[in-house]
Amino acid sequence: MKSLIFESLELLSLTEKKARKVMFHPRLTVITGKNRVGKSSLIKCIYWTLGAEPAVVHPKWKDVNVKSLLTFTVDGTRYQAVRNKKTVAIFDANNELLLSTSSFTSELGPFIAELLDFKLVLSNRQGEPETPPPAYAFLPLYVDQDGGWQRPLTSFANLGQYTRFRPALIQFHSGIRPNEYYELTAKKKKLEIEKAVFEQDRTIVCKARDKLKLQPEFSGLELSAEEHEGAINDLLLRLRSLLTSRQARAVELADILDQRASLDQQIAMVQASANELADDAAWSADQADEIMCPTCGVVHVNDFRNRFAILADREECFEFLNGAQQKRRQLADKVVILQAAIREADSTVGEMQRILEEKRGELTLEEVIEARGRAAAYQVFEVQIRELDHSIGEKAGDISDAEDEIGKLEDPARRDMIENYYAKLMGAYMRNLNVQEADNDAVTKIAGSMVETGSEQPRLLLAYVLALADTIQKFTTAFSAPLVIDSPVQQEQDMSNAPAIIRQVISKRPNGGQTIIGTISLHGNKPEDAEVITFTENRSVLRASEYEATYRRMTPLLSLM
Repeated sequence: MKSLIFESLELLSLTEKKARKVMFHPRLTVITGKNRVGKSSLIKCIYWTLGAEPAVVHPKWKDVNVKSLLTFTVDGTRYQAVRNKKTVAIFDANNELLLSTSSFTSELGPFIAELLDFKLVLSNRQGEPETPPPAYAFLPLYVDQDGGWQRPLTSFANLGQYTRFRPALIQFHSGIRPNEYYELTAKKKKLEIEKAVFEQDRTIVCKARDKLKLQPEFSGLELSAEEHEGAINDLLLRLRSLLTSRQARAVELADILDQRASLDQQIAMVQASANELADDAAWSADQADEIMCPTCGVVHVNDFRNRFAILADREECFEFLNGAQQKRRQLADKVVILQAAIREADSTVGEMQRILEEKRGELTLEEVIEARGRAAAYQVFEVQIRELDHSIGEKAGDISDAEDEIGKLEDPARRDMIENYYAKLMGAYMRNLNVQEADNDAVTKIAGSMVETGSEQPRLLLAYVLALADTIQKFTTAFSAPLVIDSPVQQEQDMSNAPAIIRQVISKRPNGGQTIIGTISLHGNKPEDAEVITFTENRSVLRASEYEATYRRMTPLLSLM
């Protein structure tokens, strides 16, 4: 697992001729100050510098046109990220340019992914696999003041380029599915695309061959005795196969005709029985309540129950007739299809026999050359089709191998271990934050189902963010990054809940890691092993006194972008 640590953030506005540099503590940095002193604007710039757009940016901050420089380390190696409007550049510790781009998906995303070992692959709206932009690498580890306190994983803008990305994102970051799973998934999707291209090419080649009416039939115009003999043998084999197929269809047709004849007899018999039962029902309706049998002299009751039994028998006859007629129509359809196939086979057999009986006779050179050319063209198409079939088969085999490897990485025991670890943390954080009304079964699932409202809702979401961040820190196979939380005290929390919120956020993470928060007040808490930075100037996080030094520091880097 790689470790991303932020060292400092420098902001520069040429418009206002002001700047600001903030040094981050390796464990905990708390930025405090009243409303409208610029805490949130500075915090939004942290991940913004790495290409992750915050959900909401104040228009006045946009007008200042801030340029930013974020100094960070990855496993102790120092890098610098510089952002100027829509362009992000990455430099090494010696100011050597590694990347400069305004394409966050196709260029910056893969660069960050390689730097942090972030191997998640998502399918775009065209179904193509790609490495997502940086926002998806940092999404579980950032809560934006304006866009992140309603539901999980919403703190960055422009997240609509992928559908249903959240389950994959959570499974990746939490380590439920390791990096290798997504590398293999990307490989499989690439193989599927390549296979589809080969299949499309094969379809085009076959259509071209058919459009030119190129057939592998013997025409009697081969140029050599050897080719002539080979063509006749091929034609005889095809003829034998066709005759065998025709005979099989004829046998099937005879069987179906027998079935239809037998069914016709059954239909006639049942129809006659139905007619007799109708006569019996009509006769009994006109008789007295008792009827004497003329043969044995037994008296039978002629009530409704007995008359109804006659009608029920007649209905059973009708049900049989209905099913039988439907089956007869199905048999008739099969007869039509088989008869058409037999006629087509007879026609083809006749044509093939005519070709076999045809003699070479007196042929013109033009006819011989034309026949030879068509045969050569057919062979070219056949070679292409065979090559494409081979490539399609190879890709199918590679896809099957990748699926086998992916299946091996689906580890139910590891999933249960991680989900149980998260659930215990979530339960503990909910107790610490006084969340009492939440659906425990729902919120302790790592998918993050947050359905609460009111003042408990932000506390519940904070518990989720902290539990997920700690789970990531412990189990991820990719990287850990700073947890950045802006304004955790939301919706007028009371005097007991507000201190508990700050106390929980500034406490040491169970598995280490760096935390950066912005808050109006610490509510009586005194952080240890931390840096507390207080902003005091209203609407002016930037300072004129820091402009010259920051300008000299950033200008050489800006000129290289």
